[in-house]
Amino acid sequence: MGKLTIAAIQMCSGYDRNKNMDTARVLMENAVQKGAQLIALPENFSFIGQERDNITFAEDRETGEIVKFLKSFSSKHGVAVVGGSIPLKSANKLKCTNTCLVFDQSGHIAGSYDKIHLFDFHPDDKTIYSESHYAEPGRRIATVKLFGHTLGLNICYDLRFPELSRTLMLQGMDILFVPAAFTMETGRDHWEILLRARAIENQCYVAAPAQYGRHNEERVSYGRTMIIDPWGRIMAQCQDKEDAIVCDIDFDFLDKVRKRLPSLQHIRRELFFPANR
Repeated sequence: MGKLTIAAIQMCSGYDRNKNMDTARVLMENAVQKGAQLIALPENFSFIGQERDNITFAEDRETGEIVKFLKSFSSKHGVAVVGGSIPLKSANKLKCTNTCLVFDQSGHIAGSYDKIHLFDFHPDDKTIYSESHYAEPGRRIATVKLFGHTLGLNICYDLRFPELSRTLMLQGMDILFVPAAFTMETGRDHWEILLRARAIENQCYVAAPAQYGRHNEERVSYGRTMIIDPWGRIMAQCQDKEDAIVCDIDFDFLDKVRKRLPSLQHIRRELFFPANR
């Protein structure tokens, strides 16, 4: 497959899950009308409220309300969906997982990823983010095969750990998806730089659907959803509004970049990644 049309959705989700799903549906339908074959949602697209409420709203992987919504949309429109992230029930009753589910064009779950790196951040005395208090960290990296190509999965804070995306690349990744809800404090200085760095160093496309704006009195997200090519150039970017950006992923261009600058072939795998030699 030479090209794949993908969409990245930007939202400002709040406490009302029905309202969030309605917003997601409208934006996703807009993306379908623009020709998207794969649609990616942001982190926690169905709910952003108090952190502990994620446990209350944690769903079953197969029968949850949000899971059914994503399955239904995917099968109805014949599009693949990278489902941002939603809280799923964990074996630990006191915690949930922050999970990205990926659906193929028939609405079947093609793969999933539980966020490995949990965001604990204290920007000041009044603000504390403590994802580890309610979420169980993932224990495996995840790639998904769709449209004959390999998709790699990060969630938000994972973006800061280049060893994760490099390992995904060693497993054949062509597109890195980074559903996120970057804070305003970190996003305005780090978001674009980190995304472009992951694209350049792994010579892959990066699609980063994000939350933006004020969700409640305590939470503001940076936004700037973007799609980046393997040369590190921004192909499309959202402004401060709910929107869907759509781009063609050109795998022929991806091959040209990797042949023209063959840095991936020069990795000293025997020193850094002996298991991937």
